[in-house]
Amino acid sequence: MEVLNAMILEADRSGLLSPLPGDHFGHRMSLYADDLVLFLVPKQEDFSCIRAILDLFAGASGLLTNVDKYLISLIQCAQEDVALVQQVFPCQVSPFPCCYLGAPLYVVRLQRSEEQQLVDAIVERIPTWKAGLLNTAGRLTLTRAMLSAIPVHVSITCCLSAWAIKQIDRSRRAFLWCGTASAAGGKCMVAWPIVCSLKCYGGLGMPDIRILGFALCLRWEWQKRAADAPA
Repeated sequence: MEVLNAMILEADRSGLLSPLPGDHFGHRMSLYADDLVLFLVPKQEDFSCIRAILDLFAGASGLLTNVDKYLISLIQCAQEDVALVQQVFPCQVSPFPCCYLGAPLYVVRLQRSEEQQLVDAIVERIPTWKAGLLNTAGRLTLTRAMLSAIPVHVSITCCLSAWAIKQIDRSRRAFLWCGTASAAGGKCMVAWPIVCSLKCYGGLGMPDIRILGFALCLRWEWQKRAADAPA
């Protein structure tokens, strides 16, 4: 896949692919295991170039791509453009917004319904644990390793709203102190900002979802600047 990645990047640098509109796209593609996402201008020339690269890669490596699994999602383009593209790529059309590897992809902020699914995924995990058999240290470990990790995947691609962060923190706080999905404020022994502080500052080292989201989003800017830096 690194070879395929290099081939597409070289085609982009050589001007064989049309530049993406605006300056919002910092990356043309995303590779994860055997999944590939490409952002292309809906032109026959661009898709013919990608098809030639895939055929060349298949001939050299023996790894054939399954055309039946190709999906095209329209991002502010006309249906007529898709008809031209499908002459080169006879694949299915998937609606946009869509999900990629479990992360919702939008051109605007996430809707409340999408964030509610993330909150529900955290709440549904809590009843499956036997919290009554765990002490506070055990619940702290589960909260840090499991409940705090569930929003990370979505936070890499999207900025969670203040509402979603508040709901997630409410569930994490309730499980930490009571072992349940909800709890009254009087049962919380320490203020939540202190819990999210580093241990060297008297906290419990709980990840702060808000600050973690900032760090994950800034990582994209860091990668973009690293790629544009002179060798």
